[in-house]
Amino acid sequence: MFYLLSGVCAVPFLLLLPGLVLPVGATLAVTGGYLKLQLWLLRVVCGIRYEVVGLENLPESSCLIASQHESSWETLYFQVLLGQPVMFAKKEVFGYPIVGLLSRKIGHIPVDRRGSTDAMRVGFRAGRAAVQSGRKLLIFPTGTRRQNREDKVVLQSGIGVLYQIVGRPVLPVLLNSGACWPSDSLLKFPGTITIKLLPRIDAGLDRRAFLEALQAEMNQSI
Repeated sequence: MFYLLSGVCAVPFLLLLPGLVLPVGATLAVTGGYLKLQLWLLRVVCGIRYEVVGLENLPESSCLIASQHESSWETLYFQVLLGQPVMFAKKEVFGYPIVGLLSRKIGHIPVDRRGSTDAMRVGFRAGRAAVQSGRKLLIFPTGTRRQNREDKVVLQSGIGVLYQIVGRPVLPVLLNSGACWPSDSLLKFPGTITIKLLPRIDAGLDRRAFLEALQAEMNQSI
């Protein structure tokens, strides 16, 4: 029922696709409206609610948002919950009809997980440009979605490089979305998804100190 109603509700938004030629702000408004509608459907149809704890830690200015990754839920709805961040996303997403066009227009950055070092540098430069333009930059430093919440979080080394390149504070984010929206199933389960925004890690640390601090934060429990 959720998927069916999401499809039906998408129709009027699809009529606004010509708006892709308009400024990014207009596209963000349209996609944000649809995502908020989906959040309402999740609550009414599936019994899935959410709560954001520590919202005072989210800066108004640009920053890096380093989040745990448990399901597709956060890749969709952080767009409307955490200040419309630019996101690193697997390059396959940009080949999807409509979704790919919207992702490019919004400014999301394609990542080839099997790519070369040069491709990584291009992605890092795009991330720095997004931050310098005033946008927040969302990254999932564990890379793939975590199947078991008991597993220890292991960070990819690229987050340390990005931290130094961008030169902005980092907001660690914990969540438990996998309990309601499992990554290995189309089924949805009722409950409350908690998104916990932790105190920011300041810019300017050396790479090792930063990685140790982020690792400690992201291995906390909700």
